[in-house]
Amino acid sequence: MSAQATPTSASHDTILSVISGLFGGFIGMAAALAIALLIIPSKQYVSLSNYLQILAAFSGAAVFCYYYLRHEGGPGLLWAAGAYALWGIVNVAWYAVVLFGAGTFTFPSLIDMGFVAAILLLSSAYNRLYPRKPVRGQFLLALLFLMLVVPLAILATGGITDPALMILLYFFVCGSLIITALNHSFSEHPAALAGTILFAIAFMVYPIRETFFAGNTVLTVLGPCVAAGFSLIVLGLIPKGEGAHQAAPEQPAETPREP
Repeated sequence: MSAQATPTSASHDTILSVISGLFGGFIGMAAALAIALLIIPSKQYVSLSNYLQILAAFSGAAVFCYYYLRHEGGPGLLWAAGAYALWGIVNVAWYAVVLFGAGTFTFPSLIDMGFVAAILLLSSAYNRLYPRKPVRGQFLLALLFLMLVVPLAILATGGITDPALMILLYFFVCGSLIITALNHSFSEHPAALAGTILFAIAFMVYPIRETFFAGNTVLTVLGPCVAAGFSLIVLGLIPKGEGAHQAAPEQPAETPREP
């Protein structure tokens, strides 16, 4: 039995090392691009950042599909693959439309709805990855309130406009993503939690940038942040052993719930 198990284990370790090296490299490139953008803002660096985001998204989708098809992961990984793939497809469509001169997108647009849908898919994946371990209700409510202060203040001061409503939607879905992660054992997977927070913050700042600071060169670092966030999530979610990461079991009935 041990002689048969050894090759499988060795193969898994090799694949895990390759994936870890690949996404670790993405994180290193994202950090280098962020520094470059802060020191010498350049359209070339912005383009490289965009390509890195797309590469990280499609690579993440492929990794999640691989682990799902190998039956090492539950259906949550398939949902995560769908979220990554959708985000990559939407981003490619955005750049393709602009590149071929078919038009430009102004904020907000259908492209933004594609990003929102990808975030919602990722949140649904989180629901299926790990068992639910509820965090104190008061803490989650306070966290959601803090995340909604900015968009609500914009609505209160600037009135109900399309950009203001889209800002509110981005903040809501990103806040829900963080809360879902906290509510499903992500504290035990620090890389995935860090990536989720980094990704969510980037997409909360993004609509603010598009609405009020479109020409701000400092905020071009959001692109590398998205790529790094994607990579950290992949590194935190991929199974570390054969047979790990099965579908999340239901929380025991005797676990008390917050009122």
